[in-house]
Amino acid sequence: MNSNVRLIVGAVVVGLAVGALTQIGQSVLPDGFSQLANSISPWVTVAFVIGGFLAPTARWAALAGFLTLVFALVGYYALVWLRFGYTGGGSSLVMWSLGAIAGGLVFGPAGWYWRNTRDWRRTAAIALLAAVYVAEGLYLVIILPNAAVGVAFAVVGLLIPLLLAASWRERAYAWLGLVPALLLGALGYFVFTALSRGLAAL
Repeated sequence: MNSNVRLIVGAVVVGLAVGALTQIGQSVLPDGFSQLANSISPWVTVAFVIGGFLAPTARWAALAGFLTLVFALVGYYALVWLRFGYTGGGSSLVMWSLGAIAGGLVFGPAGWYWRNTRDWRRTAAIALLAAVYVAEGLYLVIILPNAAVGVAFAVVGLLIPLLLAASWRERAYAWLGLVPALLLGALGYFVFTALSRGLAAL
Protein backbone atom coordinates (compact mmCIF):
# COMPACT_ATOMS: atom_id res chain seq x y z
CA MET A 1 0.00 0.00 0.00
CA ASN A 2 1.59 3.28 -1.08
CA SER A 3 1.68 6.39 1.07
CA ASN A 4 -1.22 8.15 -0.68
CA VAL A 5 -3.50 5.16 -0.27
CA ARG A 6 -2.51 4.96 3.40
CA LEU A 7 -3.34 8.64 3.74
CA ILE A 8 -6.82 8.18 2.27
CA VAL A 9 -7.52 5.07 4.34
CA GLY A 10 -6.22 6.81 7.46
CA ALA A 11 -8.39 9.87 6.84
CA VAL A 12 -11.48 7.72 6.36
CA VAL A 13 -10.83 5.61 9.45
CA VAL A 14 -10.00 8.59 11.65
CA GLY A 15 -13.03 10.46 10.34
CA LEU A 16 -15.38 7.58 11.11
CA ALA A 17 -13.90 7.29 14.61
CA VAL A 18 -14.22 11.03 15.27
CA GLY A 19 -17.84 11.00 14.16
CA ALA A 20 -18.71 7.99 16.30
CA LEU A 21 -16.91 9.39 19.36
CA THR A 22 -18.69 12.72 18.88
CA GLN A 23 -22.08 11.03 18.88
CA ILE A 24 -21.27 8.98 21.97
CA GLY A 25 -19.78 12.00 23.71
CA GLN A 26 -22.97 14.00 23.30
CA SER A 27 -24.83 11.46 25.41
CA VAL A 28 -22.24 10.49 28.02
CA LEU A 29 -20.19 13.61 28.79
CA PRO A 30 -21.34 15.59 31.84
CA ASP A 31 -22.65 19.13 31.70
CA GLY A 32 -19.89 21.58 30.89
CA PHE A 33 -17.92 18.99 28.95
CA SER A 34 -20.62 17.89 26.53
CA GLN A 35 -19.93 20.96 24.37
CA LEU A 36 -16.68 19.28 23.35
CA ALA A 37 -18.85 16.84 21.40
CA ASN A 38 -20.95 19.57 19.84
CA SER A 39 -18.31 21.96 18.52
CA ILE A 40 -16.50 22.45 15.25
CA SER A 41 -13.11 23.33 16.79
CA PRO A 42 -12.14 19.77 17.79
CA TRP A 43 -13.14 18.49 14.35
CA VAL A 44 -11.04 21.00 12.42
CA THR A 45 -8.16 20.24 14.79
CA VAL A 46 -8.29 16.62 13.64
CA ALA A 47 -8.15 17.77 10.01
CA PHE A 48 -5.20 20.02 10.95
CA VAL A 49 -3.33 17.09 12.51
CA ILE A 50 -4.08 14.70 9.64
CA GLY A 51 -2.89 17.28 7.11
CA GLY A 52 0.20 18.09 9.13
CA PHE A 53 1.43 14.61 9.96
CA LEU A 54 0.21 12.33 7.17
CA ALA A 55 -0.08 14.33 3.93
CA PRO A 56 2.91 14.61 1.55
CA THR A 57 1.77 17.90 -0.01
CA ALA A 58 -0.67 20.72 0.71
CA ARG A 59 -3.04 19.41 -1.99
CA TRP A 60 -3.09 15.97 -0.47
CA ALA A 61 -3.62 17.63 2.92
CA ALA A 62 -6.72 19.36 1.53
CA LEU A 63 -8.07 16.05 0.29
CA ALA A 64 -7.25 14.34 3.57
CA GLY A 65 -8.90 17.10 5.62
CA PHE A 66 -11.97 16.95 3.41
CA LEU A 67 -12.24 13.15 3.69
CA THR A 68 -11.65 13.20 7.44
CA LEU A 69 -14.51 15.58 8.16
CA VAL A 70 -16.91 14.14 5.59
CA PHE A 71 -16.43 10.66 7.03
CA ALA A 72 -16.75 12.10 10.52
CA LEU A 73 -20.25 13.08 9.44
CA VAL A 74 -20.82 9.58 8.07
CA GLY A 75 -19.64 8.04 11.33
CA TYR A 76 -21.78 10.38 13.39
CA TYR A 77 -25.03 9.85 11.51
CA ALA A 78 -24.41 6.12 11.05
CA LEU A 79 -24.13 5.72 14.82
CA VAL A 80 -27.25 7.82 15.34
CA TRP A 81 -29.09 5.43 13.04
CA LEU A 82 -27.67 2.33 14.73
CA ARG A 83 -28.44 3.58 18.24
CA PHE A 84 -31.74 5.35 17.71
CA GLY A 85 -33.11 4.22 14.36
CA TYR A 86 -33.19 7.60 12.64
CA THR A 87 -30.83 10.02 10.93
CA GLY A 88 -30.41 13.78 11.08
CA GLY A 89 -32.83 16.11 9.36
CA GLY A 90 -32.06 17.43 5.91
CA SER A 91 -31.23 20.96 7.03
CA SER A 92 -28.89 19.75 9.78
CA LEU A 93 -27.14 17.41 7.40
CA VAL A 94 -26.66 20.14 4.78
CA MET A 95 -25.36 22.60 7.38
CA TRP A 96 -22.79 20.24 8.88
CA SER A 97 -21.79 18.96 5.46
CA LEU A 98 -20.94 22.50 4.38
CA GLY A 99 -18.99 23.00 7.61
CA ALA A 100 -17.10 19.74 7.10
CA ILE A 101 -16.22 20.53 3.50
CA ALA A 102 -15.01 24.05 4.25
CA GLY A 103 -13.23 23.03 7.45
CA GLY A 104 -11.44 20.09 5.85
CA LEU A 105 -10.31 21.99 2.78
CA VAL A 106 -8.93 24.84 4.91
CA PHE A 107 -7.49 23.15 7.97
CA GLY A 108 -5.96 20.13 6.27
CA PRO A 109 -3.57 22.36 4.30
CA ALA A 110 -3.13 24.63 7.34
CA GLY A 111 -1.75 21.65 9.25
CA TRP A 112 0.59 20.85 6.38
CA TYR A 113 1.91 24.42 6.19
CA TRP A 114 2.42 24.45 9.96
CA ARG A 115 4.54 21.31 9.90
CA ASN A 116 6.39 21.74 6.60
CA THR A 117 7.12 25.45 6.17
CA ARG A 118 9.05 28.05 8.13
CA ASP A 119 7.61 31.24 6.68
CA TRP A 120 4.48 33.36 7.09
CA ARG A 121 2.27 30.45 6.02
CA ARG A 122 3.24 28.51 9.14
CA THR A 123 2.42 31.50 11.35
CA ALA A 124 -0.88 32.04 9.52
CA ALA A 125 -1.80 28.38 10.02
CA ILE A 126 -1.20 28.67 13.78
CA ALA A 127 -3.22 31.88 13.98
CA LEU A 128 -6.05 30.32 11.98
CA LEU A 129 -6.38 27.31 14.28
CA ALA A 130 -6.20 29.54 17.35
CA ALA A 131 -8.85 31.85 15.92
CA VAL A 132 -11.36 29.02 15.51
CA TYR A 133 -11.21 28.25 19.23
CA VAL A 134 -11.36 31.89 20.25
CA ALA A 135 -14.25 32.65 17.88
CA GLU A 136 -16.18 29.60 19.01
CA GLY A 137 -15.44 30.46 22.63
CA LEU A 138 -16.85 33.96 22.24
CA TYR A 139 -19.91 32.54 20.51
CA LEU A 140 -20.47 30.02 23.32
CA VAL A 141 -20.15 32.75 25.96
CA ILE A 142 -23.09 34.46 24.26
CA ILE A 143 -25.39 31.47 23.76
CA LEU A 144 -24.67 29.20 26.75
CA PRO A 145 -25.86 29.79 30.32
CA ASN A 146 -22.45 28.66 31.62
CA ALA A 147 -19.98 31.20 30.27
CA ALA A 148 -17.04 29.19 31.63
CA VAL A 149 -17.37 26.73 28.74
CA GLY A 150 -16.86 29.48 26.18
CA VAL A 151 -14.05 31.03 28.19
CA ALA A 152 -12.29 27.65 28.24
CA PHE A 153 -12.46 27.41 24.44
CA ALA A 154 -11.08 30.95 24.11
CA VAL A 155 -8.22 30.19 26.51
CA VAL A 156 -7.31 27.09 24.50
CA GLY A 157 -7.21 29.28 21.40
CA LEU A 158 -4.87 31.77 23.06
CA LEU A 159 -2.58 28.93 24.16
CA ILE A 160 -2.27 27.40 20.69
CA PRO A 161 0.49 29.81 19.52
CA LEU A 162 2.36 29.09 22.73
CA LEU A 163 2.24 25.35 22.00
CA LEU A 164 2.67 25.23 18.23
CA ALA A 165 5.09 28.07 17.50
CA ALA A 166 8.82 27.39 17.57
CA SER A 167 10.00 30.73 18.98
CA TRP A 168 8.72 33.74 20.88
CA ARG A 169 9.00 35.79 17.71
CA GLU A 170 6.76 33.34 15.89
CA ARG A 171 4.36 33.26 18.84
CA ALA A 172 4.13 37.05 18.80
CA TYR A 173 3.32 37.08 15.09
CA ALA A 174 0.76 34.31 15.56
CA TRP A 175 -0.97 36.26 18.34
CA LEU A 176 -0.96 39.34 16.10
CA GLY A 177 -2.33 37.19 13.30
CA LEU A 178 -5.24 36.31 15.55
CA VAL A 179 -6.80 39.70 14.78
CA PRO A 180 -7.46 39.17 11.04
CA ALA A 181 -7.95 35.44 11.54
CA LEU A 182 -10.49 36.10 14.29
CA LEU A 183 -12.38 38.44 11.99
CA LEU A 184 -12.53 35.66 9.42
CA GLY A 185 -13.57 33.21 12.13
CA ALA A 186 -16.30 35.52 13.38
CA LEU A 187 -17.55 35.97 9.83
CA GLY A 188 -17.52 32.22 9.35
CA TYR A 189 -19.54 31.61 12.50
CA PHE A 190 -21.98 34.36 11.53
CA VAL A 191 -22.55 32.77 8.13
CA PHE A 192 -22.72 29.29 9.67
CA THR A 193 -25.31 30.23 12.29
CA ALA A 194 -27.33 32.31 9.80
CA LEU A 195 -27.37 29.35 7.45
CA SER A 196 -28.40 27.11 10.32
CA ARG A 197 -31.36 29.31 11.18
CA GLY A 198 -32.34 29.61 7.54
CA LEU A 199 -32.27 25.87 6.98
CA ALA A 200 -34.15 25.21 10.20
CA ALA A 201 -36.94 27.48 8.98
CA LEU A 202 -37.43 25.44 5.79
